[in-house]
Amino acid sequence: MTLRVAVDGRPLRHPHTGVGVYTQELLSRLAQHCELFVYLDRPIAPPDIPATYRMPPVARRSPPERGPRLSGLLCANLQFPRWARADRAHVFWSPRHHLPLAIGDVPTVVTIHDLVWRAAPRTMRPLNRLADAVLMPLALKRAHRVIAVSEHTRASILRFRATCCVHVTPLGATAPAKPVPFRHQRPFFLFVGTKEPRKNLAGIIQGFQIAVNDGLTDHDLVLVGGAGWKQAGLARTLAAGGFGPHVVDLGALPADRLAGVYAAARAVVLASFHEGFGIPLVEAMQHGKPVIAANVGPLPEIAGDAAVFVDPTRPEEIGAAMLRLATDQPFRERLAANAGRRASRFSWDATAAQTLAILESAARRQRGR
Repeated sequence: MTLRVAVDGRPLRHPHTGVGVYTQELLSRLAQHCELFVYLDRPIAPPDIPATYRMPPVARRSPPERGPRLSGLLCANLQFPRWARADRAHVFWSPRHHLPLAIGDVPTVVTIHDLVWRAAPRTMRPLNRLADAVLMPLALKRAHRVIAVSEHTRASILRFRATCCVHVTPLGATAPAKPVPFRHQRPFFLFVGTKEPRKNLAGIIQGFQIAVNDGLTDHDLVLVGGAGWKQAGLARTLAAGGFGPHVVDLGALPADRLAGVYAAARAVVLASFHEGFGIPLVEAMQHGKPVIAANVGPLPEIAGDAAVFVDPTRPEEIGAAMLRLATDQPFRERLAANAGRRASRFSWDATAAQTLAILESAARRQRGR
């Protein structure tokens, strides 16, 4: 019998975020083995993945809101369970921390990427923090299976709720697209990610300024990623630094252009205060790039011997790492070689296979009653 999987598809509304990428990559692979029913709380143009998509009818055209919306929460918590029962789903999977409150006796699996609401609450939007603080503990209590994306996340879950059955499925990275060449006149360090407080962009920029003051005058810093929130402080940091053209913000890029930027970078910087996994680390390693990474959360677990680790609260450490990677070629080449080897450990195919096994296990639990 083909496994019928109902899915909370709301991450598909944000396809370039980490959770959005994770959801798309796994759905495209699960569709080869399961019958998928993907539920959304508002109309969108669905991705080209074989599935039955269910969403509310179009009432009026308006730009999607950034924060949790009452109608969306009501749809997810009340309508998603109705759809799952009507579709005779064997299991309901949420790739995004929460489960519908009225899911009833449909077996459930939830993926937890991080516990930022506990570890770094000030880096979240207030409404998102409130939603996680209320709904994530309920999901952990009620889920038949819990997926964590790293050993660090698993440990954080078990410290919070020791009775959970938690399975670790490390994430992957999409095979690099054929790159559009990126031409930049000077060597540069690269940041990739949504621009929001937990990414510590202000600290990265301050670290770059320290490196420049210490003699790194021939390098630039390139930023790639969509706007998040609380960006006024970042704009002030850039304005106050007097960097001119040496800090370049490219915004969000399609995969082929991003691949070209990765290929041209000297090294990648991800000095976040908190991460659930850190997909840009794997992407950097796929391109054979050394990494400057925060020494907190799962980043040491992911980057291993391909990175220089820094305290994200100390910009001077970020600057010193930039200076060393720029000037110590043997050290840089050694980390780059380690990066290429380490990248082979991470695969979306493996993540999907592990996830499918967990979904099947949860479904069997219900059938065995």
